[in-house]
Amino acid sequence: MTVALVMTHGDLGESLISTAEMIVGKMDGIFVLGFQPEDSIDLYREKVKSFITEHSGDDIFLFTDIFGGSCANTAMRHMESPRVWAFAGVNLPMLIAFHTLKLTLQPDAIGDMIGKEGVRSVVDMKSEWKGRREG
Repeated sequence: MTVALVMTHGDLGESLISTAEMIVGKMDGIFVLGFQPEDSIDLYREKVKSFITEHSGDDIFLFTDIFGGSCANTAMRHMESPRVWAFAGVNLPMLIAFHTLKLTLQPDAIGDMIGKEGVRSVVDMKSEWKGRREG
């Protein structure tokens, strides 16, 4: 099975998932672990480690909010595992893509597509609008 853990500060991950589900319906196999202000980093790291241990037979995708933050630094501790992929800068299109791609592609291909989707989905709308008006 291919699963995901959305690791964000506060409740951002829960909001992203509930919004994605408004668009595509229930997304199975996607879990959320928010790093709350009252959490210690040690407790958060232990929760992530427990999730990875619990899903040791699965391919695991970790999505974090910001590279260099507590969530991403925690995810980086698991990069030695060949069954763990991680992406910082999670956005709605990435999660929707993961949800649809995991049904048909192998994990390496999903990883390639997720990275591209994350970048492709960031659009300078002013430039896009000007280009359409001039074209």
